Amino acid sequence: MREYPYRIGSEPVTVRVPENDEDLATFWEWLTAVAELPIGVDSETTGLDIYADTNRLRTVQFGSEWDGWVIPVEKGSKFYQAARLALERLEHPVLHNAAFDLQVFDRHLEMPMEQLWSKVTDTRIIAHLADPRGQEEGGTGHGLEQLIREHIDPVVADEVKGLMARLAKEHKTTKDRIWSSIGIDHPDYTMYAGMDPILAIRLYWKLNPLVPHYSRHLIGYEHKLAEICSYMERAGFKLDVEYTLDLRTRLTIEEEEAVWHAETFFDVDSVNSSEQVADALEGLGHRFTEFTNTGKRKVDKKLLDSLLTDTPEVGSPGHLAAAVTEAKRARKWRTTWIDGFLKGMDSNGRVHPSILPLRARTARMSIQGIPAQTLPSGDWMVRRCFIADPGQTIVSVDYKAQELRVLAALSGDPTMREAFATNADLHQVTADAAGVDRKVGKMANFLVAYGGGAKKLAENASISFLAAKRVLESFNRTYPKVDEFSEKIQNEAKNSGYVITPTGRRLPVDPDRAYSALNYMIQSTSRDVTCRGLINLHKAGFTPYLRLPVHDEVVASIPANKAQWGAKEIARLMAMEFRGVLIDTDPEIYGPSWGHGYMSK
Repeated sequence: MREYPYRIGSEPVTVRVPENDEDLATFWEWLTAVAELPIGVDSETTGLDIYADTNRLRTVQFGSEWDGWVIPVEKGSKFYQAARLALERLEHPVLHNAAFDLQVFDRHLEMPMEQLWSKVTDTRIIAHLADPRGQEEGGTGHGLEQLIREHIDPVVADEVKGLMARLAKEHKTTKDRIWSSIGIDHPDYTMYAGMDPILAIRLYWKLNPLVPHYSRHLIGYEHKLAEICSYMERAGFKLDVEYTLDLRTRLTIEEEEAVWHAETFFDVDSVNSSEQVADALEGLGHRFTEFTNTGKRKVDKKLLDSLLTDTPEVGSPGHLAAAVTEAKRARKWRTTWIDGFLKGMDSNGRVHPSILPLRARTARMSIQGIPAQTLPSGDWMVRRCFIADPGQTIVSVDYKAQELRVLAALSGDPTMREAFATNADLHQVTADAAGVDRKVGKMANFLVAYGGGAKKLAENASISFLAAKRVLESFNRTYPKVDEFSEKIQNEAKNSGYVITPTGRRLPVDPDRAYSALNYMIQSTSRDVTCRGLINLHKAGFTPYLRLPVHDEVVASIPANKAQWGAKEIARLMAMEFRGVLIDTDPEIYGPSWGHGYMSK
């Protein structure tokens, strides 16, 4: 038995590594004695790419507040079996970011997640319910190192959680590569691995009391959402590899051609150099009227878009704007999305997204791997990379004006509620009341929901500040309850420092940004509407067909011969009535790929 003593403050703790049958028997005696208690669990792998062929499980760790055990499953079947049996035996495993480790156990230990989720506690979920703010927002953050620093001991955070970074530096490699290259018996690696479950269980006892009493029912709710999202991660989204490779080639050619135009006709060596582009534009007679905070000429999307024409004359400002825009677009699409899809693809041609159900302060989701929220709006080319499984078709169900319907429900405004009840065009109602085009009315509606003011509306709608101010004043006259509700929750935020959503979620609001309270309330409540829909779909057995949740939308791959029924049933299960307002849904059958739904838009 290898043993590594350590101290957390004045308390001694020990990390142990079984090396033979006798040591494993000692481990099992310990586990049997504590199996009914909350026990920390963690894993170490060769990397974060769980579904890559090269990914391996190296160790599985277990720990109480004072004892950590590192089971080196990499060393053979007896350690593999010990780890697997221990996971089965535990009644209350505690993990940080459980979805990752449970997928590791599912893939490498043949331990189905379905057997573990019901008894797991994820300290990351508890931390978010206690304080949803990231460190950059004035909160503690939700990473293990951040939480250890705040709630346990900053020295431990530096010494233990910094071990792998120091090892990477010592071995002259990157932190990403050190996980697979370091020897499994290295003392620092062992200490890092063995301390994680000890720290996780200590966090459990520290964080649990910090969840407000009115939010405690959300603990089970958020764990169920994490479970559902982990199944979507495991399933992955099928990639059309041939199309994706072809698209990468096309984007590379488009970038090279656009760069050639910029260099050949305008002497712009780098389309990413604002100074070079500005010099070229001035040489063509353009006069700059907008500058950056440092006094440099502003070359942004707004300027380039204003110079674009359908058929620009060779050597004109429009020609340069087109070259710069196209080069940047092609490069961004290729490097940000296409290369990532191909790199993240497993041997079966599937991309496994990383879905973070609790991400923003408002609990809004985030997705990596397939960053659906950041894909080009309305574009089909990138989404076309993802296809339905054989014999299936892609369907999408999204909520109709979700955030505005939520606003109508929260505020109780009769005019807004009536508009939704009668299927009236809310954007036209707002526009008619203000005497402006529907486009401006739509911008005003969403601007109120997102927390913007007259200045932003003037910029977005290309109208004067006074005109924008009149539009928003008209909005307040048309929907007076919205303004009343906004004032009410702003006062709550000023007085208590937070607002509480209808689901019982506490959302801290910065004292100098009380106006954000309305947006936080709408965004968080809308998120929970979507999540309630996901839970309904899970209960109805649709989870194996779900591929991605995208804010107010769910993308699924369902049997083609049941597409009509399936899309309507998903829509029915997602729709809900909230405080007398129907949060309705809109099902669409896209076809063989995700992108097909955007081709006719």
